[in-house]
Formats: sequence, structure tokens, C-alpha cells
Amino acid sequence: MMLSRVADSFYWIGRYTERAEHACRVLQITLTAGLEAGTEEAELTTDRAMRALGAAPMAARMDALEEARLLTFGGAGELSSIHSAVFAARENARQVRDQITTEMWDRLNRLYFRVRETASKPDFANLAAGFFEEAINDLHAFKGIVSGTLSHGEGFHFLAMGRTIERAQLIVRLLDLHFGERQAAIGDFGWVQLLRMCCGLEPYLRVKTANFQRDQIADFLVLDPYFPRSLRFCANEIAQHMEAVGVLAEARARETCRRLSGRLAARLNFAVLEDVTGKSGQAFIGQVADDCIAISDAVHAAFISYSLADRLPGTQFPGVM
Repeated sequence: MMLSRVADSFYWIGRYTERAEHACRVLQITLTAGLEAGTEEAELTTDRAMRALGAAPMAARMDALEEARLLTFGGAGELSSIHSAVFAARENARQVRDQITTEMWDRLNRLYFRVRETASKPDFANLAAGFFEEAINDLHAFKGIVSGTLSHGEGFHFLAMGRTIERAQLIVRLLDLHFGERQAAIGDFGWVQLLRMCCGLEPYLRVKTANFQRDQIADFLVLDPYFPRSLRFCANEIAQHMEAVGVLAEARARETCRRLSGRLAARLNFAVLEDVTGKSGQAFIGQVADDCIAISDAVHAAFISYSLADRLPGTQFPGVM
């Protein structure tokens, strides 16, 4: 059986690497927005992107490049930067060094030193584009290495589940900001940028052609069963990985995890477009966000912070020891 601390490390490797990749992509797109659109459209795109990463609204923010630098490398008291995510992923990998492959460690270690080295250089404006591109490539390579070298057992499923829960929450945040009160300000450029932030522009064009309408975007990013960053796809992945690791949990905790992940999958598998784009659309997206939080809490309770009494010898199920 897998130790809870090992399960925890695998889970957070998945979450932190996904968080770092998402932030790199969003910042990369944000910093080039002004080259592709007028000032107003670029500012609105930047505002939504920065808020999705946790920055303050536009009126309270600094220069976009300086904001991007802080979101990349952090500052005093900054705990949500790309640097901190990569560091945390590497630290979790270090704690389970004997459980992961050499290729995984080498790629993550390389990324960590790339981030640290770039942080020490003064000319971020000239380095930003190349840095984000290389970091994204490293993180893509890391995912491929995980899939191709790590045994697809318990650790793999915890890592993949963490990555997918994180992905769903990040996509929900982007959708909430784009489908909310300021949706009337979004034109074709804004929708294209949203698709790029979700790695979805080319897949969208193949399915929907160049029809950048709010309802079509919502249908693709929320309900598409095949696009790996749609909420529906993520929900089904979460349920599958939960089923794979559920046998490690105490019976009641296992049932809670399966119920919550199954409910999220059912909510998205049986939803219709009107649920997403109608008057209750914001509430629907909010419920998906709440479901993801509930699943994350249930995973923590079932596999990481469980009561020792649930795992003592003589119980009906031995659990994670």
C-alpha cells in the first residue's frame, strides 16, 4: 500500500506542474496581445488573463510586464508564482525520488534551474517570450515522460488526478471571467485568446470552424467529450483516476470520493448547452468550481489526513499504511 505522504507528493506534483504550465501560457499570450490587437482589446484581454492568475483588477495593477515578472518569479510574500509552483513540484518530487523515474527528475530539475537562472537576470522584457516557450516545452515533455516512463500504478493515478483537478479549476476560472458580466466586451480577438490560453484554438477550428461565438466557445470548452481541456473531459478523467485509487481508502471515504467525482462527471455528461449559456450559466460554472473543491477536500481527507483509527489493524479495510 502507498504511504499517505507519497500519495500527497504525487498528487501535488501533478497540481503544481499543471499550474506552472497554465500560468506560462496565459502570460505568454498576454504579453503578445498588444501586437495583435488594438490597445483597448489588448487591455481587456490582459485584465481577464491577469485576474485569472490571481492579480488585482486593472485599475489597481502595475505595468503588464512588471506584473508578469511578479507572477513569474514572485516578490515579497508572493506564494503563487510560476517559480513557487516549480519549486514546490520539484520539492515534492525530491521527497519521492525513489518512487519516480530518473527521466522525470532530470526534466523537472532542469526546469527548476532554468526558472532560477532567468529570475536572476535583469532584462526580463527581452527574455520573457523565450523563457515562457521553453518552460512550456519542458512541462509538456515532463507530462510525456510521466506517461512513458512511470508505471501506471497508484502514484501515476494520484499525479494524473491532481493534474486534472488543477486543470479543471484553472479552466473554470478563465470561463467565469469570460462568461461573466463583461462578456459584452469580448469580440473575436478575446475568444481566440481564450482558446489559446486553453490550448484549444486549432482543435476548436476543426470542430466549429472560424465561428467565434460565445455559445460555440462554451459548448467546446465545457461540454466537448474529446478535447482534453474541456470541463467534461476533465470530469471523466478525474472519475477514472478516482476509481483507480479508491481501493486505497477506507470504505466511507472511498464512497465519498466516488460519489463526488461521479456527480461532477454526471453533471457535465448530461448537461445541455442551455445549462451553460442560459440565465443559470454562471451558477452552473460556479457549481463545477464547488465540485472541484469538494473533490480535492475529499481526496485530502481520504488519502492524506485520515484518522489513524481508520487504519489500525483489525478494521475491515487496511487502507493506506
